[in-house]
Amino acid sequence: MLPPHKRVDPAMPRVCPQCGSNKIRSGSLHAHDGVRHLLLHTPLRCRDCRHRFWTSNPLKPLLLLAVVGALVGVTAWFALDVHDSSQPAAQEPISLPHARAEHGDAEAQLQLGMRYAEGDGVIQNDKEAAKWFALAAQQGQAEAQYRYGLALLQGRGVVQDYRAAFSWIQKPAQRGYAKAQYSLGDLYRYGTGTAVDKARAYMWFNLAAAQGVEAAAKARDSLVWQLKPEQITAMQEEARRMSPGSSPATTGSGQAASPTTQTTRAPATP
Repeated sequence: MLPPHKRVDPAMPRVCPQCGSNKIRSGSLHAHDGVRHLLLHTPLRCRDCRHRFWTSNPLKPLLLLAVVGALVGVTAWFALDVHDSSQPAAQEPISLPHARAEHGDAEAQLQLGMRYAEGDGVIQNDKEAAKWFALAAQQGQAEAQYRYGLALLQGRGVVQDYRAAFSWIQKPAQRGYAKAQYSLGDLYRYGTGTAVDKARAYMWFNLAAAQGVEAAAKARDSLVWQLKPEQITAMQEEARRMSPGSSPATTGSGQAASPTTQTTRAPATP
C-alpha cells in the first residue's frame, strides 16, 4: 500500500507523485506487488526519478468480472450437465414399477423382484425380492416361478424349503423353461426335495440341453453310463411326448423357448 502522499488520483494527469514530472512510462509487474494491485491497477514509472507507482485501471475490473462470469457460467453448465446425466439413475428408485406391481402386474412384480435381488437402483434385499417373485409366480410367470423356487432352495429371503422349491421349479420346467429344466434335473439327480431319480434327471437335462444349455448337456452325458439302455430309451420317449404338448415359457428377454429333445445313444448292452 502506497502512503497517502504517493497515491495518484485517476482523474488527475499522470505525473510522478515523487518529483512531479510528467515523463511517465509503463512499469513492469512483480510477484510481490499483491493481488489487488495486479487485478485493479497499472504500474507506472517516472523517467526522471525512476519512482514506481500505481494508477487505477478501469478496464481491469471489467475484464476480471468477465472472466469470473465466464467461469461461473462454465461451472454452472457442467453442474447442470452432470445433474441431467445422473438424474435417471438418481430417480430410478422412484420410477421402479411399484405402482404396476402393487396393482398385480406380474411382469412388473418380476422386474421389481430382480432389482431387489441384484441391488439394481435399490438396496439389495433378498426378502423383498422373494416377496415379489412369489406374487408373480402365483400368477404363472415362468421366470418368477423359477426364481422363487431358487430362493426357497437356497433359503434367500425365505425359510429354506426343498419340497416347495422342487414344486415351484417343476412348474416352469414342465412348460419348457430351459433353466428350470436344468435345475429340476439337478434336483432329481441329488434327491433334493424329491427322491433320487437319475433316469428322470437325464430326461430333464436332455430337454434343457436341446435348448442350448451347455451345462445340461454335460450333466446328461455324465448320467449315460449310470443308466440302463432301456431307461435312456424310455426317458427319451417321454421327453418327445412332453415337447409337442409343452407350452413355451417366456424368458426374461420376452422370447419364447421351444423345447426339443436330443437323443443320446445308449451304451451297448454287453
